[in-house]
Amino acid sequence: MSDFPRIGSKVVAKVLEAKRCTIGLKEGEEFEVSVHRCGDFCGAFYHSAYNLITLLQFGGSFPLSDDPDAVVWECPNFQNRVRVEFRRVKG
Repeated sequence: MSDFPRIGSKVVAKVLEAKRCTIGLKEGEEFEVSVHRCGDFCGAFYHSAYNLITLLQFGGSFPLSDDPDAVVWECPNFQNRVRVEFRRVKG
């Protein structure tokens, strides 16, 4: 796999809950994601979170969030009960 140049901020995904993940994500797993890297997500989850990842990577924020550098997202398949925190890592 090619190494893509880092653009924007680093974004880390941390699995907060994974009660019934069809691809086997486990609570506590962490991995880097970006517009170039989909981490260990299935296509459906990555597709649903892509705009959030892009926003964090390129300096945007969530105006109603207590933390402008993080957001929690849930799997689009409500039966899977997977929750993930996406966090921008500064520096």
